[in-house]
Amino acid sequence: MFVDKAGEHLADIMTVNRSLSAIPSASSILDTSNYTFQAISYGKDAAGFKYHAHTILTPSGDGIIKVISYGNKSASNYSPSATAAYLNYNQYPSSPKPTDTRLEPNSTAPNYSSGVPDLGQYLNPTIHPQLSSMAHLIGGIPSAGGSKYQIFDTSNNLILSGVLLGSIYNLSGLMDSSGFLNFVQAPLDIQQFLYTYSEDLNTYPDSICLGVIRSAESNFPSEVSLKWGLFGGECGALSLFGGVYHIGLWCLDIKQMLKEGNSPPYSFNPLNNKRRYKLFAKKTFNKDLTFNEDEFGLSSFKVLFQDGSGWDFALPVIVLKWNIKFV
Repeated sequence: MFVDKAGEHLADIMTVNRSLSAIPSASSILDTSNYTFQAISYGKDAAGFKYHAHTILTPSGDGIIKVISYGNKSASNYSPSATAAYLNYNQYPSSPKPTDTRLEPNSTAPNYSSGVPDLGQYLNPTIHPQLSSMAHLIGGIPSAGGSKYQIFDTSNNLILSGVLLGSIYNLSGLMDSSGFLNFVQAPLDIQQFLYTYSEDLNTYPDSICLGVIRSAESNFPSEVSLKWGLFGGECGALSLFGGVYHIGLWCLDIKQMLKEGNSPPYSFNPLNNKRRYKLFAKKTFNKDLTFNEDEFGLSSFKVLFQDGSGWDFALPVIVLKWNIKFV
């Protein structure tokens, strides 16, 4: 769904003062790159920020992502929908409306909320200097080096534990602490992930090795294609924190940044991102995009190391493609 801010953004493009081209200090405002799509973000239902791995379990300060599985105790995966059904809360996100300016309009403050901004979406606190120590309670992206996790049953018996694969987004500096995934095309050294992603690499080598890709369809400029990967580490962490039910597409809020005295070029810095974003479009789903389940008695949360030395967490890559059509 396109939201009202999309129309506002198009109006900004058509009404920007062309005479700025004659002013050296202001001509960069007219750069077309300022008005293209700039970020993707993920969200879920508001209640989900109070459950799943957001639940504060003892001990709470050890940095381990912990969840109680309310599904089949013999299963080693984690089902957010089973948790919602057991605890009797509505897991569905808010229905999209044209007036939306964020993914989830209701409060998305987690149980550990000290200093945590309510942005209506998943954050990436592992790179935030004040929030990184509690990232395992805030969610939802793992650290670049991987994050420990534990899954318990309702009697507090440990079902499964391990380490999430490191975040590709954080490994390559593609996402800021507010959860905005940048469109920069950043080559990645991902040899360590080939054993998991080999099939996907053969099929989608560009989307796996780069950030979000913008490409022109045959009827460009009436249609633009966006393609990116949601990697195993990210999938696993987001699943443990309650899944993905919203995806947002964002442009730069040029007027707001100029009002704050921030002039272009607007470079992306994951640790200190001064960009301001404006929601252009959103997709809302009634099923978790990270949903997974065990098969043939094998855990969907585990994969055998290529050298046979042991098991670790490794869900496959989800390749997402979003076509934007202008009529």
